[in-house]
Amino acid sequence: MALPRTGARWLSAALLALSPLPAMAQPADGCPPFSVQDNRAPHYPPSELWRLLGYTINVIIDTDACGRVTAARVEQASGLAALDAAALAAARAWTVPPEYRGQPRYRLPFAFEPLPEALAVQERWRPHDPFFEERSSGRVPMPAPDGDGALPGYIADPYPIGFLQIPEAIAAIGPLALFRRYGRQANFWLRDEEGLSLFQLDGPMMVRNRLVSDGRRRFVVTSVLCGNDLDACRQALAELRAARGPQQPVADVPAQP
Repeated sequence: MALPRTGARWLSAALLALSPLPAMAQPADGCPPFSVQDNRAPHYPPSELWRLLGYTINVIIDTDACGRVTAARVEQASGLAALDAAALAAARAWTVPPEYRGQPRYRLPFAFEPLPEALAVQERWRPHDPFFEERSSGRVPMPAPDGDGALPGYIADPYPIGFLQIPEAIAAIGPLALFRRYGRQANFWLRDEEGLSLFQLDGPMMVRNRLVSDGRRRFVVTSVLCGNDLDACRQALAELRAARGPQQPVADVPAQP
């Protein structure tokens, strides 16, 4: 979900970011009452949560004298159509607070963070399968990117998911994970010795998305655990792979000494 950032300090930075600007437009009398609660931050689209990374999308808005948005555009496309669309939809519903009115154009930066809140590192012991150490290294060779520097959205994890059955997985990670549900999809966020993972239970399969690195770049790899209906699982996996857009690897952050 996007983190709502509606404090006065953030509003000031967001609404006064563009310069130089055209001639000042004076607020008109008779504007509707303003409520800061009506200015909402967009949600991180659930279909994109597997990316495990945060993004900031700047939206340029044109406004009337009452601060109501008359036009909006993404300043620079993020490459993630769903996030760009969510930022635009939120911006079009905004109203500039009275104390910041007086110019017809502003920049609104919307921060998209996949985690609902800060996720603590879990150190409680859980069963270790034979591939635990390899996953815990956090290192995976990165596939060759395409001409735009992008990777496939679905990159198979070279190591198994870590469990043999879905009920076993839920029993092991459930008490440790941060749980969120989006429609029929159950999401288990877990940060432990194996780094940051998002386990997603949806229909006939459980999907694990893991943030890894090749030593220079971070990206997401995915593993799948099927339930009892293997045919349905194969179909769901094919749909998942087809639905995922490309991912852009990001520079790795060196560990703090």
